[in-house]
Amino acid sequence: MNFTQRIENAYDQLAPRERRVVVALLFVVVFFIFSVFAFFIIDAFDERRERIRAIEDAISLLQKNAPQLQEKQESLGSLEFKAVQKPPSLQGHLDQLATQVGLSPNFTPQKPKDLGDNQEYQVESVEVRFNDAPIASFIQFLDSIEKGASLILVTEIKLNTRRGQPDRIDPTIVVSSYYKRSAEELKQLHEKALDEKNKGKSSDSKDEKPVTDEI
Repeated sequence: MNFTQRIENAYDQLAPRERRVVVALLFVVVFFIFSVFAFFIIDAFDERRERIRAIEDAISLLQKNAPQLQEKQESLGSLEFKAVQKPPSLQGHLDQLATQVGLSPNFTPQKPKDLGDNQEYQVESVEVRFNDAPIASFIQFLDSIEKGASLILVTEIKLNTRRGQPDRIDPTIVVSSYYKRSAEELKQLHEKALDEKNKGKSSDSKDEKPVTDEI
């Protein structure tokens, strides 16, 4: 007797009420399995629909902001072009610009630093202070700083107004120049750092005294 016949015999031996309970239970199990499969299928389609909707929203946002993105790309391209131009001596350059508009600055150079994962950007900064500067001349000075061929920017600015003299101020600014090193310059910089590291190791090994065992 095979498995199917055993089930049929067991079913025939049940009372009518028990048969109805078994049939109802089978319908519940089948419905539960169908619901589980339907849930996973619908969930997969919902996830795909959400992904498609997100992509469509992103495309719509890009199309809407295309002019602004183009303008930013052009601005970044202009900054990148300026960054590869070797900047002049920052303090001397700023002193010359200030003299042209009739200002007498005081300079405080700051420590140069490198930016980027490979130190590809060299940054030099200087703090510039003015005493009793006309606003018009100071604005001309600010405009002339960022109009050059190299990438020089005003990165900080503080203004102190004079009481009773609204057209004169005591400003303090920080001006920074950015230079993107070429591949050859980066190679030389890394080789120099490696040589200094090796020299430091060799000097440390020379300073070590030999250890002798006393008998």
